[in-house]
Amino acid sequence: MDIELKNVTKNFNDLPVVQNLSFKIREGEVLGLLGPNGAGKTTTLRMILDILRPDDGTITFGGEKINRNIRNRIGYLPEERGIYQKYKVLDVLIYFGRLKNLSKRKSHVEAVRLLDHFQMIEYLEEPVAQLSKGIQQKLQFLISIIHNPRIIILDEPFWGLDPLNQEMLRKQIKSFKEQGKVVLLSTHQLNEAETLCDYFVLIDHGKSVLQGTLDRIRRGFREQIIMVEAKNDLNKLRDIANIKKISIENSCATLHIDENAPVNKILQSIIDTVKVTKISLNKPDLHDIFLQAIQKNAKARE
Repeated sequence: MDIELKNVTKNFNDLPVVQNLSFKIREGEVLGLLGPNGAGKTTTLRMILDILRPDDGTITFGGEKINRNIRNRIGYLPEERGIYQKYKVLDVLIYFGRLKNLSKRKSHVEAVRLLDHFQMIEYLEEPVAQLSKGIQQKLQFLISIIHNPRIIILDEPFWGLDPLNQEMLRKQIKSFKEQGKVVLLSTHQLNEAETLCDYFVLIDHGKSVLQGTLDRIRRGFREQIIMVEAKNDLNKLRDIANIKKISIENSCATLHIDENAPVNKILQSIIDTVKVTKISLNKPDLHDIFLQAIQKNAKARE
């Protein structure tokens, strides 16, 4: 069940929050919705969920507008967490399963299965208030998937998780993809997005700034990056020609050069200038692209 947004617009007090936004999420695909704070990501998610209604444009699910049947096939992990603190873990999961039209028995079976699969069975009878923040975060995730949704919307899912549980969540998101589910991931952790997402939508001030696969987006950024580690003063590299920007941290320098610059000549100049211990030539990663796109959009608005 694909999700498609066409020219979606939302204003608050006559101020545009989302402007003419269009994109499509396909089955078996993880889409990364990215942007700085205040870009309109959460408002977009809430419109997809029908919590908010667009002022203009359409949002369809397999060609249909949202209805009760579609709503019950969506799993949503909100950025702002909130679980009933006084109740036991098992009771909370069963309750939310029932809200998604599971029978009491089915809710119980799925709750126990998920707790076991995500290594939380020991907390089954624990009141939520006694759980650590990380375990409560895992519980919130289980709440969002207890009804085996076809559409999964995750807003900052890695927040509050230790590295072990982050890896467990990564594997689960990859499993959703293999099962042909629709996954929408909104996160500030760009390294996670780069690893997990098939398609990216970067928004800033409510507008789409970039869309596409990582390879396609990279083709629009002609800059290349040279990473240099050296034993002596890296500031000497600032005098080398054809370097657009350089940042230095401890014994490592990041040099940004244009794709058409004489790379071999620059590499030789680096070797002649400092005592290199490690050097590599890279394409810009999602973090670099994100920063450049936001800066470019800021200049365009001036």
